[in-house]
Amino acid sequence: MATALTMIKKAMQKAWILTKAEVPAADEASDALDTLNDILASWSNDSLTVYERVTESFALTAGKASYTIGEGGDFNTIRPIKIIEAHTRLGTTDYLMKLVSDKVFQGIVSKNTGSTPDYLNFTNAYPLATLNFYPIAPGGYTLFLTSEKELAEFTLNQTVSLPPGWRKAITDTLAVELSVEYGQQPNPLLLQIAKDSKGNISKPIMRARNMDAQPGAIGNFNINRGYQ
Repeated sequence: MATALTMIKKAMQKAWILTKAEVPAADEASDALDTLNDILASWSNDSLTVYERVTESFALTAGKASYTIGEGGDFNTIRPIKIIEAHTRLGTTDYLMKLVSDKVFQGIVSKNTGSTPDYLNFTNAYPLATLNFYPIAPGGYTLFLTSEKELAEFTLNQTVSLPPGWRKAITDTLAVELSVEYGQQPNPLLLQIAKDSKGNISKPIMRARNMDAQPGAIGNFNINRGYQ
């Protein structure tokens, strides 16, 4: 394991900004940390660089159709970047839900119907997103939500624990970014190394996200969206 500062120093060495014997000045380290966290924020929008999907459960309130989600929202958790799967549970029975766009949800004429929710709309607003349900659940239901979250920001002296290959991918990408910030033309070999190391961390994520059919699913299977 390493700290963000050691990753920054390594990136600066790869970019030929520092020699092996030099260390970044305090202001240089602070600026580089901002760039590192910008990289993580950018990667958060790419499913193939989000290594963990989180499943959470939330109690639904009888007759409530919409919930905010995010820090300080009705569902007080880190705001999802992307909803992967959602279902409700009543007792020991789970009910799958279909994720629908804003356009589809707005096309539902009567939204006050009460029953087991079949559809979920995620608005993706910021800082609080909204989850809209149709039909509206009566009492006793629990929502189970599997989502991708934003990659957490680093602090300078934080000890960073990452999956295999991630430290190298971040360091290589940071070296490219810092080359540009310091007015240098990125070395073509460094560009290729950064591209390859980022590609390598995507491979195990791709292997873990196959397109198996949903057990017990009913309906037509679409290769892009699963069972409908």
